[in-house]
Amino acid sequence: MFVTVSGDGNPDLVARAVRNIRQIRAHLSALSAGPIVEPLQTSEVRGRSFAIWPMLGQFPEGRVKRYLVKRALRQQVLDWLASLLIETKAETDAQERDAIARNLTRMAEDTKHPDSLRRAAAQANARLADGRWVPVTCVQHSDLWLGNIMIAPPGSPQPFSVIDWAGASSRGFPFFDLCRFAISSNAPSRLVATHVGRQRRILEADRADVVSYVLSALGQMQSDLEHFPEELFRSMASETTEFAQQFSQ
Repeated sequence: MFVTVSGDGNPDLVARAVRNIRQIRAHLSALSAGPIVEPLQTSEVRGRSFAIWPMLGQFPEGRVKRYLVKRALRQQVLDWLASLLIETKAETDAQERDAIARNLTRMAEDTKHPDSLRRAAAQANARLADGRWVPVTCVQHSDLWLGNIMIAPPGSPQPFSVIDWAGASSRGFPFFDLCRFAISSNAPSRLVATHVGRQRRILEADRADVVSYVLSALGQMQSDLEHFPEELFRSMASETTEFAQQFSQ
């Protein structure tokens, strides 16, 4: 077992992750919920939330073994993301679309973002306004990078587990987790293109929708950065938008 404890600056952090996990698992099949590990116990100590978790496996030592495991898991994680999208995609209502528009406007008008990102945000907003793009929501982990992928315990329905669900949302957006995981795992462009196309088919989405969704996820994050350092967010936003644009042409 291992224990996670919230820090002084955010004493509810672990409790929020547990709430997100339970809410998201409730909407998934057993196979899709498998990588989302539930805590063995949760409580508070001195005003801080904590959780006790089953021990998860680390990536193996050795360059070759590590590469082979990472390569196998990369495909499996991307397949899992497609399953999450199929099981949790939901239409947005007028209130949600208004929030998306506000967030995109904020990004388009934020002069600290690169001009290319601001133009893309303005274009996404225009497509939303005239009905060319009607967004849907889905489960979004929000920090799906290789460091949050662990080897699952024996007997698990999937070979991997995903940790750190504090920033997750059941009303997030497609493509964002795909892009963040692909960047961190150095996924080949051909593999990413295949899975972007797979998610587009699930959504019946246009190529331009890929960037619109990614910017919507980023706009939602920027509206509530909490303890996310602003400069780090801006760097991540630029990197992710540029990455998504490769697959939206």
